[in-house]
Amino acid sequence: MAETRTPEQVVDDINKGIETIKQDLTKAVKQEDFNALQTKLENLAQENADLQLKETLEDLTEKVSQLKERTEVGGAAKTFSQEFADKKGEIQSLIKGESSSEVVIKADTTRASITGNTTSLHLPDIGQLGVKVRGLYNIFPKIPVSRGDHNGKVSYIDWDESTTVRAAAMVAEGGTFQESTATFREYQELLKKVGDTLPVSEEFGEDAPTAAAELEMFLDTNVETKIDSQMAVGDGVGQNLKGLINQAPAFTAVASGISDANIYDLVKKVRTDITKDRGSKYQPDFVAMNADTIDLLHLKKDSNNNYVFPDKMNIGNIIIVEDNNIPDNELVVGDRRFGRIYEMGGVTISRGLKSDQFVEDMETIKARKRLLFLIRNVDATGFRKVTDVSSALATLAL
Repeated sequence: MAETRTPEQVVDDINKGIETIKQDLTKAVKQEDFNALQTKLENLAQENADLQLKETLEDLTEKVSQLKERTEVGGAAKTFSQEFADKKGEIQSLIKGESSSEVVIKADTTRASITGNTTSLHLPDIGQLGVKVRGLYNIFPKIPVSRGDHNGKVSYIDWDESTTVRAAAMVAEGGTFQESTATFREYQELLKKVGDTLPVSEEFGEDAPTAAAELEMFLDTNVETKIDSQMAVGDGVGQNLKGLINQAPAFTAVASGISDANIYDLVKKVRTDITKDRGSKYQPDFVAMNADTIDLLHLKKDSNNNYVFPDKMNIGNIIIVEDNNIPDNELVVGDRRFGRIYEMGGVTISRGLKSDQFVEDMETIKARKRLLFLIRNVDATGFRKVTDVSSALATLAL
């Protein structure tokens, strides 16, 4: 017949078992040791269920489970026994009641351990492409052209300066007065069209509205970038705009005896060439150059290697305009009041179908703009271009 044990005796026996396990914990260094300890703890937990010691035993079970895990330290796998050895002193203090802090020995779950993990911090915007700064377009006045019966043309009447003669002269008593010639001429220029298209699927607009909006901005920027290029170097042939380089008369440098001539000197001489005979009309206020030509000014040094014009963005009352569509080693000086951009609104974005796009569930995004860059014939003398800066500087130094 089995011996009858009092609850106090059972609790005493269990407590002794727990103390034994605690001591074994401090000695265990192998995986199988912890497996055996875990089995003992599970048996004790079952036996002690009615004595309200289950919570304590479950806590110990959890610690053993944590001790079984592996961790990675410094890129190398660390075994449970190594991890336990590192924390042995802390565990002993906890078991003896010398410390109330918690000891955690477990492996950190790394991202690499999750197969197909797509979790990330998603940024809501889309990175932007870089384009050239809008130099010339920004400085010239804009004249809006409305829809109407203008036939897409801008017409104007100017003096024909090439055939106009000012013949005023001093006249003696009874002498004959000289006769001047006044000639006018009508000019016409067509508005030019700049455009771009991009085919996209219907689903793209439905399922990726942010990216679809970016594509519209992309086309808008493409059109503006083409306009900027045409404003500088368009040759006026066919559908091209006539740009600043092709509307400004050429500057002819003359020997001026300028010591160590530089761009500052050159711009001053070009300004003088414009205003010397027409100063009542023109006050040149800008010089357009690309970044490399501007550097020739900013990097100029004196005999002691000090910068002469560090970061200077004006020459007298002339503002330096950076436009990187202007070719290297060239510049244009002028009075911007006498250049005009005639345009029909902004860039128009529209959508439509072409070819088999309807049955293919595709559509085309289109961007377009109509405009004219005009320097009236009689106003062209308010501008000068230098097509070879280096050669002009060499001539000025003679």
